[in-house]
Amino acid sequence: MELSNLTLMSGETFDENVLGAVAVRQQGNAPFQSALLHDFDVVVLMLHEEQEQARIITHTIAGERRTQTVHVRMSELEKAVMAGDNNELLTSLVAGDVIWDPQGILAGMRQEIIEFQGPLKERILFIEYARFLHMYVKSRRYLEVGCIMDSYNCVLMALYHWARIEVGEAGYFPDPAVWEQVKSMNSPVHKLYEELTVSTETLEQRVELIMLACEFALMSKLSDCCSLLLGILRSRKTSWSIGELLQHPALRPLEAELPLVLRKLVSRSMVREITSWADDLGDGHAVRYTV
Repeated sequence: MELSNLTLMSGETFDENVLGAVAVRQQGNAPFQSALLHDFDVVVLMLHEEQEQARIITHTIAGERRTQTVHVRMSELEKAVMAGDNNELLTSLVAGDVIWDPQGILAGMRQEIIEFQGPLKERILFIEYARFLHMYVKSRRYLEVGCIMDSYNCVLMALYHWARIEVGEAGYFPDPAVWEQVKSMNSPVHKLYEELTVSTETLEQRVELIMLACEFALMSKLSDCCSLLLGILRSRKTSWSIGELLQHPALRPLEAELPLVLRKLVSRSMVREITSWADDLGDGHAVRYTV
């Protein structure tokens, strides 16, 4: 579709510097619809190399057709694909109709998602593992102080990230509706989800049971899911501080989770700690990491 046709669809005028555009339309009784389509007939996702804000939203009406246009930086879409933390952008990219793609950028991203190999798979598995571990630790802490509902909520999220790992390990990109993917795979994590949500045992008993399963999964998946971090640590001869690791482009989304993963790897002797005197720490020692 020519760019002029896109202008007619949305009621807006776009210049040829737009990197790409995807349109998501109402599809009747389709099993999954983007929330961006609520009360709109069409959502148009417009990609820009640079713009002042990370996201700009406009609404237009052409006849009886209401259109919501979402202008995003290319970096935001790449982040959504890698981090899996923006289901609406992912849904638009995967399920929408490509209506402008002069450089083949959108086609390339879709192909990468379909093939789901190499760096994309490695990074997603690591991000999901780090979030899985983080939610497990939070659930454990809540359980220890008797906050059962908070512990339940965290372990439910831990199962969600575990489910995304299972899908990724099977060679598929985790969809926003990941539980449907896991259900079709007959994965043990889906049975645990049912055990947590519909079992007749007390809530505390259910949480404790799921926590044991999570603990085992975290140990068994540690090496494979953390290959990204281990590769970064091996990428230079000198050791890394936690601050340096958090500045690495692949690790920036994991400010809260990365320290937990490092400690887990250290405890399993997969990563070594190196300590040295640091003048600005008083009597303390600076800790650095290597393999």
